[in-house]
Amino acid sequence: MAAKTQGGIRLSALCPKFLHTNSTSHTWPFSAIAELIDNAYDPDVSAKQIWIDKTVINDNICLTFTDNGNGMNSEKLHKMLSFGFSEKSVMNGRVPVGLYGNGFKSGSMRLGKDAIVFTKNGETMSVGLLSQTFLEVTKAEHVMVPIVTFNNQRQISDPTESKNSLKAILTHSLFPTEEKLLAELDAIIGKKGTRIIIWNLRRDKNEKTEFDFDKDKYDIRIPEDLDEAGKRGYKKQERLDQIVPESDYSLRAYCSILYLKPTMQIILRGQKVKTQLVSKSLAFIERDIYRPKFLNAKTVRITFGFNCRNKDHYGIMMYHKNRLIKAYERVGCQLKANNMGVGVVGIIECNFLKPTHNKQDFDYTNEYRLTIAALGEKLNDYWNEMKTKKNEEYPLALPVEEIQKQPDQTWVQCDACLKWRKLPDGIEHLPEKWYCSLNPDPQFRSCEVPEEPEDDDLIHPTYEKTYKKKDKEKLKKRLEYSHQINNEMFLKTPVSSSKDFKTFSAVSGKEAVPRSILPETSNASVKRPLLILNRSVSSPHSDTDNSLKRKTPSCVTPVSLKMPRLNDRTFNNRDDDDDEDVIILEESSTPKPSADSDVPIVKTECINLDQEEKQKENCDVGEPGSAATSESRTEQLTSATQTELPNLVVKKEEVEEDTSIQVPRAEMETEQPYVNDVSETSVDLGNELKNQLQLLNKEKEMYQNKCEVLTKQVEALEQRILEINNKYVKKEMCHQSTETISLFEEENVHKRSLAEVTTLYEQALEEIAKLKEQCSTLQNLKTECSKCADGENKSEVEEIAVQLDDVFRQLDKCSIERDRYKSESELLEVEKNQIACQCEELKAEIAQLKASIPQAVARANDSTTSNVEDSVNFSDGESLKLRSLRVNVGQLLATIMPDLDLQQVNYDIDVVDEILGQVVEQMHEISST
Repeated sequence: MAAKTQGGIRLSALCPKFLHTNSTSHTWPFSAIAELIDNAYDPDVSAKQIWIDKTVINDNICLTFTDNGNGMNSEKLHKMLSFGFSEKSVMNGRVPVGLYGNGFKSGSMRLGKDAIVFTKNGETMSVGLLSQTFLEVTKAEHVMVPIVTFNNQRQISDPTESKNSLKAILTHSLFPTEEKLLAELDAIIGKKGTRIIIWNLRRDKNEKTEFDFDKDKYDIRIPEDLDEAGKRGYKKQERLDQIVPESDYSLRAYCSILYLKPTMQIILRGQKVKTQLVSKSLAFIERDIYRPKFLNAKTVRITFGFNCRNKDHYGIMMYHKNRLIKAYERVGCQLKANNMGVGVVGIIECNFLKPTHNKQDFDYTNEYRLTIAALGEKLNDYWNEMKTKKNEEYPLALPVEEIQKQPDQTWVQCDACLKWRKLPDGIEHLPEKWYCSLNPDPQFRSCEVPEEPEDDDLIHPTYEKTYKKKDKEKLKKRLEYSHQINNEMFLKTPVSSSKDFKTFSAVSGKEAVPRSILPETSNASVKRPLLILNRSVSSPHSDTDNSLKRKTPSCVTPVSLKMPRLNDRTFNNRDDDDDEDVIILEESSTPKPSADSDVPIVKTECINLDQEEKQKENCDVGEPGSAATSESRTEQLTSATQTELPNLVVKKEEVEEDTSIQVPRAEMETEQPYVNDVSETSVDLGNELKNQLQLLNKEKEMYQNKCEVLTKQVEALEQRILEINNKYVKKEMCHQSTETISLFEEENVHKRSLAEVTTLYEQALEEIAKLKEQCSTLQNLKTECSKCADGENKSEVEEIAVQLDDVFRQLDKCSIERDRYKSESELLEVEKNQIACQCEELKAEIAQLKASIPQAVARANDSTTSNVEDSVNFSDGESLKLRSLRVNVGQLLATIMPDLDLQQVNYDIDVVDEILGQVVEQMHEISST
C-alpha cells in the first residue's frame, strides 16, 4: 500500500473495515434509524416530511428514507459520505442535533452493508454510493465513494471524471442502467430532496432480518426474543428488570417521542406518525426548576406529570437539543421496590450535558451525576405533594397512581404549517388532516400566526411544596423532644468533681475515646469493654441511678483503653462469638504500684454505640425483629453497667501463658474483698466463675431456644407482610435500588423490653386486621361511588362529544356544498362566455347573409333571361351553394334554438330563411331594447 504524503509527512489511511467497526456503536437498531431522521430534521436540510418505508428491489429487502428538504450538491454529498465533516449551525432558531459528522455512516452501515444516496437541490442531481460489498469485491485499501452528478437536462455534468464512478455504481448497486438512476431521482417529490436506499440488511443466524415487517404493516418492529420458555418481548439492555415501553421495540412509538417539540412529519410505511408534545400530554402537570452551580445560576425547567397511556411506563425523559437521549430513566423513589413514583414522568432538556457517540446516553461526568441526584429529589417532592393533595381531597378514592387520567391539555399540529395549536377541553375526535383554519380559537386560526409563547424564564416552581413544610415542622418538633429527653437524662446523672472521676453520657454516645477510632459492627449490638487495671477490683456500689464513677488518685498515671475486636455474628451464635468484653488482670507483665489500703477502685467503661440503618418504610410496617432489636439497643443505653450485656472474658496476662474464662457480667459487679496480691484475686475469681459457668450455659440454651422460636415467628410474619405488600408493590424490582433512612429515627426509638414489644406487636396485628376490614368496606363504597361518578361524567362527556360531532359534521357538509356550488358557478360562467362568443359569430354571419340576399335576388331575376341549358347549369350550382348555406345556418340556429330538429328541415325550400328572418328580428328587438 503506497502511503500518501502531504509536505513529506504520511497521511493516515482509513481501512474499509472501519465502516463496520464504526457502526458497532449502535447497539440498538432504532438509534441508527434516528441518525438518518436527524439528518433530515437539522436546519441545513429543514425537511417538512420524511418518508420511511420497506421495499423490495431485485429480490432484495430494502429500507428507504426520502425527505423533501433542501438537498445537496456533489460537494456536500462527498462530505456526508466522508468522516468528521459537520458544518451544521443554528438557523431560524432551530438548533442542529448533529455534532460529530458521523451519523449517516454509523447509522446506515449499522442497518445494512450497502447504501446509495439520491439527492437534488434544484440546480443539480447527484448519486453517491457507500458500499461495503463494493469495497470487498474490489479489494480496496481505502474507503472509496463513487459520485455521479447530473444537470437539469438529465445529462452527466463531467462525463470524463464520472466515467469510473458511474461504472462502479451501475455494477455494484441495485440499478444497472442510467435510466433507473434517473427514475429514482424522479421519485423525490418536488425539485429538492434526498432519497436513501439501504440493502443487504443485517440478519441473524437464521437468515432473518433484525426487523419484523409483517406483524404490523404500518410499523417496523424489533421481533421478540426466543428463550427456553418460548417467546418473550424484546428488552433493551438497561431495562432487563423493568416493564418494557413500546418505544423500545416499535419504531412508530419511538418516532412519536423522538423530539421534544416535533417540527417535521414522519410518514412510516405510508401512514403518518402521530407525534406528540410529550411535555403537554401528561396529567397533573407541574413545573419545577433546577439551578446547578456549574451553570452560573442559570435555571433548567423540569416538567412532571402522570403518564395517561400506561402507568407502568414512568421515569425521566432526558432530551438534548430537542432530541430524545434517554427514555424512562428511573430516579429517586422510583428505584425502590415499592409503589412510590409509579406513573410519574419527568421531562428535562439537558443541553448542558454532552451525549455519547450514539446519542443514547450522556457522558458519565460529575455534572450528569449531580443532575440525576437533583432529578431524584425533585421527583420525590412532586410525588409526595401529589399524594398528599389527593389524600386530602379524596381520602376514599383509589391511590393516585391507579386513577384513570386524561391529559391536562389537547394540542394538535397543523398539516400545512406544522405549527402546534392548543385546543379547548373536550375535543377528542380530530380529522386525519387538521389545519389552523379549523381552530375554534379565532386568534390562532391562521397559519401565519406564530405559536403560543412558552414561559421559558421560569423562576419558581408552579406548585407549593407543602409536604416539605410539614416534614420540617415534624422534624423540628422531634428535635425539640429529643433535646428535652437528653436534658432530663443528663440532669438525673450524678456529677462529682473532675479530679475523682470522668462521666460518660450513655444517651449521647460521647466518650473519652474519639468516635472515629471505635470499631463498627453490622449487627449494631452495644459493646462495652470493661478494663480493670492492676491491683484493682470492682468496687461495691448500690447506686439506684446506675451512674458511672471513676475515682483516680493523684499518683496513678493515665491508663489507655484497650478495645476488643468485633465481628458480624448474630446473637443466635453468641456462644461462639469473640466479641465478649475483656477483663485483663496484669500480674507480672507490667510493674505494679505500691500496695496501699487506701487505693480506691479504678474502673473505666467505654461504650461503643453502633446503630444500624433502617428504612422509614420498615418502621411503618412494624417488623417485630427490627423493633425488638432497636428497643433492646436503646434500653441498654440508659445505664453505664448492666447485667444483661454479653459475657466477659477474663484474660490473665502472664509471662508464659494466657487463660481465658467466660464469666457473667453480673458476677463482676458483685462486691469483692480487697486483696493485695493480684494473682490470688484472679484465682478466687476464676474459681467462682467456674462455678457460675454451668448456670450461664443453661441460661444461654434457654435464650437460644427463645430466640429460635421468635425467629420462626418473625419469618412467618415477614412472609405474611410480603404477601400483603405484593398487591401494592411494583411489578419488578430495579437492580439499582438503594434504600436509606434517617439516622434521627433510630436515635429516638423509645426503650422497650422484648415482652413489651411482643404485646405491642400482637396489638398491632389486631389493629391491622380491623383496618383491613374497614379498608375492604371503604373500598366497596369507593368503587360504587366511582362507578356512579364515572357514569355521570361519561354521560355528560358523551353528550358534549355527540353535539360537537354533529356540529363538525354539519360544518363539513356546508363546506362540501359550498365547494360544489362554487364549482358549478364557475362552470356556468365558462358556458356563458362560450355562448357569448357564439352569439357574436352568429351576428357576423347574419350580417353577411343579409348583405348577400339582394345579390341573390338580382341574380335570380337575371337568370330568367338566360337559355335553358345555362339556366339549368346555373340553377344547379346555385342550388348547391344555397343548400350548403342553409345547412350551416341551420346548425347555427340549432345552438340558439335547442328545440329545432334539423333532421325534419327541408333545405331545398326557404324554411330556414324564414326561421333566420324571425331570429334576426328577435335579435334586433333585443338589441334595440
